[in-house]
Amino acid sequence: MAATGSEPLRLVLTTLPDRKAAEELARGSVDAGLAACAQVEGPIASHYRWEGRTCAEEEWRLTLKAAAEGEPALRAWVHARHPHATPQWVVLAADASDAYRDWVRAARA
Repeated sequence: MAATGSEPLRLVLTTLPDRKAAEELARGSVDAGLAACAQVEGPIASHYRWEGRTCAEEEWRLTLKAAAEGEPALRAWVHARHPHATPQWVVLAADASDAYRDWVRAARA
């Protein structure tokens, strides 16, 4: 696992309304050097409250892996291209092996 004092990686979770949108953000974030890896899963069933009512939608989950120092730029880039007015943006700190963490950091543009 990561050495003591090493900054954990960031796993970012967001959802998109269709596979095409998820694939475009996945490829674009990796091509831009903002995410080292992007994984698209779906469809998933999402149930949530929006503007006072309960909604249910089919969505696609996008998981982005990034270095901690690059997460703010990744957030700005994704939010500028995301089709939702209020995109899901959940960031998790993730411990990783030194080799994997180094690979993620080296993938930044």
